[in-house]
Amino acid sequence: MLKINTGSAVPVYEQLKRQIRLGIVSGEYPEGHRMPSIRQLAAQLTINPNTIAKVYRQLETDGFLNSRSGSGFFVKLEKEHLSKTRKVLLSEIADEFISSAVQLGFTPEELIKTLSIKLERNPKNDKTK
Repeated sequence: MLKINTGSAVPVYEQLKRQIRLGIVSGEYPEGHRMPSIRQLAAQLTINPNTIAKVYRQLETDGFLNSRSGSGFFVKLEKEHLSKTRKVLLSEIADEFISSAVQLGFTPEELIKTLSIKLERNPKNDKTK
């Protein structure tokens, strides 16, 4: 489910582009998945359809989507993009997290300790499965 945070310093265009890339890389949107139409997504998110069109065109240029005339946009998985994109997304998420934490006055040591605790408690990290 795509969501836009109007209070974020990150532009709507970038939020949407990142969320779609994340959905593709994580498998939420598998190969061949038909993306919502531009009008449908614009109405759902209450944003300008031109913004959606711009995001879709950019993702097509970047190799994540494929447009089919009259049918819409579909997920296109290029294996060489997956690893690189995962690393880029992690870096972007880390930058935002660190920036917010520093604004709140946390030290690097406090961040590392908190992340370590959270990672240990994350059920996806349970190696006994």
